[in-house]
Amino acid sequence: MKNIFMVAVIIVLTAACQRLPITTNSEVMNQEIKNESGQIILAGKASPAVMQQPNYKTWYDQSYNSYQLDALTIQEISPLLKNKHIEIFLGSWCGDSKREVPRMLKILNNAGVDTTKLSLIFVDNSTAKYKQSPQHEEIGKNIHRVPTFIFFDGKKEIGRIVESPIMSLEKDMLAILEKRKYQPNYQTVSYWLENVKSRKKNMSDEELKNILPDIQQKPTHYHELNTYGYVKLAANETNEAVNVFKLNTMLYPNEAGVFDSLGEALTKIGNKQAAIIAYEKVLTLQPMDTNAKNALVKLKK
Repeated sequence: MKNIFMVAVIIVLTAACQRLPITTNSEVMNQEIKNESGQIILAGKASPAVMQQPNYKTWYDQSYNSYQLDALTIQEISPLLKNKHIEIFLGSWCGDSKREVPRMLKILNNAGVDTTKLSLIFVDNSTAKYKQSPQHEEIGKNIHRVPTFIFFDGKKEIGRIVESPIMSLEKDMLAILEKRKYQPNYQTVSYWLENVKSRKKNMSDEELKNILPDIQQKPTHYHELNTYGYVKLAANETNEAVNVFKLNTMLYPNEAGVFDSLGEALTKIGNKQAAIIAYEKVLTLQPMDTNAKNALVKLKK
């Protein structure tokens, strides 16, 4: 017999698509649309059973059925789930999500959670709606990588697993539920969120340079901050987006991609002169970059 737990799991799939806005009071269930690549994806709220439809069943079942559970750790996890709330953000286009989320649901099933009662919410990863759900369940959650598993005790977040576990899903969950010290992936973004109080204001180059000594050893790739910057840009939090992109150029001064992203953000806020400088830097590092060339033509008209 399955135990009854107060566990609500929100699964958020991101897929590249455009659609009309949905009001916060509406509820559209099991809606399928075509994304920008012509792929059929789910958009909005859906029942867990929808993952057995042809477009999703193959990858879901393969990951779910092939996962070897850590039964001993699940026995420890099971009582700790009582009165806990879990949110899971996922991307249907994302290999990490296709691998980790079915595994998590298998763990929850075996820990006594009735996953048939869970809610699933599917959102975009299009440029304009990047990591956003139609009804914006992501607001205030700092979702920049998928999957992200967030664990709550009441309304207080006690920890999260970002993209993939550090040890294993079971052992990471146990550490979080026991409220031990646990650090997920992507510590550069974590540091930025926890320690940079002026991040939403227009920060000077000097302010950003002062942060460098504390974070230079944290990122594993320039995409870590770049992805977060695009999340903020799509949310129209442009000051923070520009700050993040500028900081990334300081961390990776020889990487053309970071200057390209900065140029895109500066163009969006209408700072043409600074955008031109950023795109010219791209061409210094990568002379044949077509995107930078086209952007400069438009900016210099």
